[in-house]
Amino acid sequence: MREENKLQGTGAWHNQRCGKATASRTKAIVKKLKNGDDSAERKALKVEILCERLTGDVVDKFVTPAMTRGIEEEPKGKEAYELRTGRLVKDAPFVPHPRIENCGASPDGFVDDGLIEIKCPNTTTHIGWVLAGVVPEEHKPQMILQCACTGRKWVDFVSYDSRLPEAQQLFIRRYTPSQEEIDWVEGEVIKFLDEVDQMFDQLTQTEML
Repeated sequence: MREENKLQGTGAWHNQRCGKATASRTKAIVKKLKNGDDSAERKALKVEILCERLTGDVVDKFVTPAMTRGIEEEPKGKEAYELRTGRLVKDAPFVPHPRIENCGASPDGFVDDGLIEIKCPNTTTHIGWVLAGVVPEEHKPQMILQCACTGRKWVDFVSYDSRLPEAQQLFIRRYTPSQEEIDWVEGEVIKFLDEVDQMFDQLTQTEML
């Protein structure tokens, strides 16, 4: 049985990510309404990051049973990927973006000259992804930023569900972001961080009496 990634989930790892735009947050960063205004998720994330910068502590998140199961399943998913592909997954640390301050990514693993992003969703989601046969659009921004931070060219998207018959447990699709996609995500991250900086200045300069 493969062990969990010992480079992630530690106190030091949380400190590295605190107050930053990370790959796992990119989905919310790029999510806007049709009129260009913030979505509820984007607005909430700005406040969350602002809180982390002011307190130095990661904002606590409610962890559902499904999320707990996903965390527990991830090592098994990586092991299944290694057995299916013959590729060895190397644990990855938090990787700062080479040019954008307060930005970084924690890939689920390094694979050859690429990356792996593994999801262990509920069964209906997994089957939906299998039937669609493509990388889910909602997870592309995360993988794009992972490539931008690490310099890797591609990501193997992996969905794993051990509750299904063995033949349907593992779904793999490779995703190679274009330079245009990378430029777009990096631009959105820069704009987002600028807005957080403006909020920080506004809050710290506001009279509290």
